[in-house]
Amino acid sequence: MKTNNYKPVALSNVIYAFCLLFVTLFLSCDKDNDEKGGYFELTDSASELEASAQGASETYNFRSSGNWKIEALRKEKWVKISPEEGSGDGTFTLTVARNITPEDRSVVLTFMVDGRLQSNVFKIEQKSSTSNGEEKDPYLMLDDLTSLEIPETGATSRHTIRSTGAWKVALSDQEADWVTMEPMEGTGDTPVVLTVGKNSSAARSVNLNFYLDDVLQANVLPINQAEARAILNEDFSWLTYGSPIFYTTDDEARIDNWTTEEKAKGWTSTINMVDKSGETPLVYARSGFVKLGKTSYGGDLISPKLTAVQGVDNLLVKFKAVPYQTKAGTRDDTLLKVEVIGPGEVSVKEFNITNWPDYDADPTCTAIWEAAETERSFVITGATAETQIRFLGNDFDLRSNVVPINKNRIFLDDIVVTVQK
Repeated sequence: MKTNNYKPVALSNVIYAFCLLFVTLFLSCDKDNDEKGGYFELTDSASELEASAQGASETYNFRSSGNWKIEALRKEKWVKISPEEGSGDGTFTLTVARNITPEDRSVVLTFMVDGRLQSNVFKIEQKSSTSNGEEKDPYLMLDDLTSLEIPETGATSRHTIRSTGAWKVALSDQEADWVTMEPMEGTGDTPVVLTVGKNSSAARSVNLNFYLDDVLQANVLPINQAEARAILNEDFSWLTYGSPIFYTTDDEARIDNWTTEEKAKGWTSTINMVDKSGETPLVYARSGFVKLGKTSYGGDLISPKLTAVQGVDNLLVKFKAVPYQTKAGTRDDTLLKVEVIGPGEVSVKEFNITNWPDYDADPTCTAIWEAAETERSFVITGATAETQIRFLGNDFDLRSNVVPINKNRIFLDDIVVTVQK
């Protein structure tokens, strides 16, 4: 029985050469591209990048007549194009990862403008890790990665340290305890587990530094994590009733009189059923914030369901609150209660709101919203997508025969809910 002993590498090169020939012939036959499909021109007429086994990074300037896109003839993890698409003139950067294989490799980039393939192409060629049968150049890397992009939820991933000798890794910021890797040192190719914790604040990044035979290497691996996704971020900027000055109550709007679009935001309030309360909800819209309660009767504000919560999670709730004070200086009571409707438990059930407005120093009542003491926070443990948050000004019954001070109006703004770290 006769057998055909084709080498896989040789066959791959034949297929690649055929694909490249096909694209070249197609482009040469499409003579209308330049006239009808715009143009994409590298300003320095570059058409090729020759990279060593150690890798490379080059930035190119170009001119383009429309919406452009850069694509590889075949997808390769060892080449990164940034950005891959855009509009008009600009720059793009090619990053070629280190080649730890014994084979040379190459790929061709093509350019599209306004949906039409352009006639010019760009070839990337990289040398193998060996040369003329000699030993491999020393190297140390995490797989063949040039960066790691981690979602805000964090991740645990398995990788392989690729190394020609004794290695160890270290974070560029020793206080970045949100990243861990096990093990942190070893010899030769070694499986490792990288863990990035959950992010509850702004986007963050740290570099993973590599040491080969105790020598710090030039290559680093940036680990970038996305900013925390807000479960709820409400500044009430869509409320434009009345005055921002606390003691001026003209034209404020009770929640049941809000427009259909405003009610659709999902904020609600309990109808106060205490005798002579008027049997209405007692939350009032002002200019970019809300007021809870009125004389003798309290009001609550209930958030929409926290539908962005995935599964069961712990949440950090931040909010701003200011107590009511008349123009003459008479002060309301200062108790604000918080709780959840549905799953979850709050870490704090009551706040004493005593950051009094100073109408002489801040006559427009704007500076007080930026004061550090105006913001407060608490944690909800075990929240789900069904959880809602309730803010209540003391109680629903604030009549003088029930409480010492029969007024407990509270102003609320900037309610932000994020996943707790």
